[in-house]
Amino acid sequence: MENNLNQRFQELILRFHRLGGEATPIEAQGITPAQVVYLDYLSKHPGCRLTDLAEALRYKAASASVMVSTLEGKGLIRKAQELDDGRALRLGLTEEGARVVAEVEAFRGKRVERMLARLDQSEKAQLIALLEKVMIKEDED
Repeated sequence: MENNLNQRFQELILRFHRLGGEATPIEAQGITPAQVVYLDYLSKHPGCRLTDLAEALRYKAASASVMVSTLEGKGLIRKAQELDDGRALRLGLTEEGARVVAEVEAFRGKRVERMLARLDQSEKAQLIALLEKVMIKEDED
């Protein structure tokens, strides 16, 4: 019984990722889901340091540095050296990076609206509560 429920959950997750069928903004922009994670973080934490970014995303500083350089090369983020510490970098989105984040957020919003359209408020609250319970456990591990 447990395996059957786990299998059904896996199938639902896969269906979620395929929902809509249209090309996502990240496919159109030629960026990866991992790169979107960086852009999302920087949109919410403009001017953060590279070390803060790496720590928040749970990556080694060297890995984060490579990704930041890649995104800078694509014109999506900018680096600025701190005035009082030339070794420290502050990171932020470029106009193009902010536009990409806005496109991704709009796409996500439409997809979630479609998914939740058949649920009433009580069902939505119940679904969110269950997903939060699952995710909190995952974050602790």
